[in-house]
Amino acid sequence: MAARPDLLRKGRPSGEVATASVVAESATASQAHETPLPKASPAASKANTSARQAKPGDVAPAVNPRLAAAQEAVSQARTLWNTGSREAALDAVRQAVAVAERAQASTPDPSALPAFQTLVRELARMDLALGQVSQLLEQLVRLEPLLADQADLWAVRGNAAQRLGQHQESVHAYGMALKLRPGEPRWMLASAVSLALQGQLAAAAEQAEKARAAGPVSPEVLAYLRQLGVSLR
Repeated sequence: MAARPDLLRKGRPSGEVATASVVAESATASQAHETPLPKASPAASKANTSARQAKPGDVAPAVNPRLAAAQEAVSQARTLWNTGSREAALDAVRQAVAVAERAQASTPDPSALPAFQTLVRELARMDLALGQVSQLLEQLVRLEPLLADQADLWAVRGNAAQRLGQHQESVHAYGMALKLRPGEPRWMLASAVSLALQGQLAAAAEQAEKARAAGPVSPEVLAYLRQLGVSLR
């Protein structure tokens, strides 16, 4: 049984891209907005005009080529997206992710991982906007070794699984997100929904109460949990 679409999407303006539902999280750099581009070091991105003048012998730090490639790919994809070529934008990001994944597999570079993860966030944003939820979930599962320390991407994975009715996977993913970033009420509440939809009402109630204690939560989702039989105070 999938979570109710009206609860998962209610209140979203038309065309808004969010990588999580109202019960999930606004993952990845406040998921209702575009993911910020990865930044090169200040010395590599612009001259520090307020500091000393560069000397002839000074050498600016080299920009990581993978970071530069990721920045360029995301910038081009967003241009396509914003001009209405959404499928082309999605295809461009998918290709960029594939290239970056191959590069990371052949020559692992920890310093390039943030750029790769930014590409994945952009892919998630576009996939969800275009309803490519199944493809997104498959991608996130396959790329887990490169994303395992990213709480927000675990939350995206949990949301995708929940939308597809894969509630055991959703609970697992939200649990991993909460291990990495405890105290996120939206993730707790999202986990509670998937627990309830599996019939684990006591566990769902526990998660929902934790969410309420941690911060503001959606009254609509609490009402939905009660409809599912979850006993809440």
